[in-house]
Amino acid sequence: MQITKLEEKMTPTKTSCPTKADVTESRKAEPRNPQFQAVFQQRLDGILHDACCNHDATILHDRITAGIPKKANFGANANFNLPIVCCPTCNGPLQYDVVILDVKRRVPIICQCQVEAQRLEEEADRERAMRRKLDKFRAYSLMDDRFASSTFENWTHRPDNRELYDFGKRYCAKWKSISANNYGLLLHGKAGNGKTYLSFAIANELCRQGNAVMAISVSRILAVIKDSFERHGDLGERDVFNTIGEAGLLILDDLGVEYKTSWAYEKLYAIIDTRYRANKPTIISTNLTIPALRENLALVDTKTATRDPSERIFNRITEMCALHEVKGASWRIQKGEQNKAALYAELGV
Repeated sequence: MQITKLEEKMTPTKTSCPTKADVTESRKAEPRNPQFQAVFQQRLDGILHDACCNHDATILHDRITAGIPKKANFGANANFNLPIVCCPTCNGPLQYDVVILDVKRRVPIICQCQVEAQRLEEEADRERAMRRKLDKFRAYSLMDDRFASSTFENWTHRPDNRELYDFGKRYCAKWKSISANNYGLLLHGKAGNGKTYLSFAIANELCRQGNAVMAISVSRILAVIKDSFERHGDLGERDVFNTIGEAGLLILDDLGVEYKTSWAYEKLYAIIDTRYRANKPTIISTNLTIPALRENLALVDTKTATRDPSERIFNRITEMCALHEVKGASWRIQKGEQNKAALYAELGV
């Protein structure tokens, strides 16, 4: 039985699935409006898909008329002699005439200013969600005044740190590819030569671009995990690890100075493993040499001298992070000499 008309007040009956030829002919019969054809096409395809899959004409009736007020000039009983209603703001049409299986109907569509308003609302929602996430990361991080001032713009350029500056800038410029491939860094070298400043400058630059970054020392993050567990139990600890996994970039500062206990060892491994399973980059800084760090990370408990022969933390870090040695003189010693000279000049010494 071929469907020739669907009345809105009739009780629809079962019918055979409309063929591709039927749909094609019905679409050919309808004059196209290129500006809004794409907007309506998705809705039309969904209706026809459901009808074909379910072999039920009720879908055509219910889906097309759903949400349309009884007295509105919509549907098969619309007065087609009346002009198409337009938006008072952009003058774009708010209705569209279409033929489905030989039945002409007037259906509602959205105009361009409504599309733009919806886009702006969705953009604002995404911005609010990102701000909430960034605030959550800041609550756990070392993002204080020192962190905020550690930027590439505030970089003190010297002959021995030019290469380090360029390295950090390139890392940020290639962030999209670096993030997708989970390219982390293990920055190692003598104390005070710019490892922390570099990692914080990278963090600030990526934050400025809207990325979610968490920067914290290893000792501090272990303390946060312990405090969250004592306050809120397993749920509190799980929330910290969820935050660790959600961050687009995690920066762990001063690896190797944390107090060694079996509890701290397991939590440190859990932190590294969380990043590994999230497939997201981690930047780690340490003042230790690579052999010394390897030895340090194998120690499970200082009191009992228990060691992990598998060296699982070190092995996981070296799998995730490129080992990058930071060379050059200590920034802190140079800064101290500058402060000394300034003080003596002030005192006239």
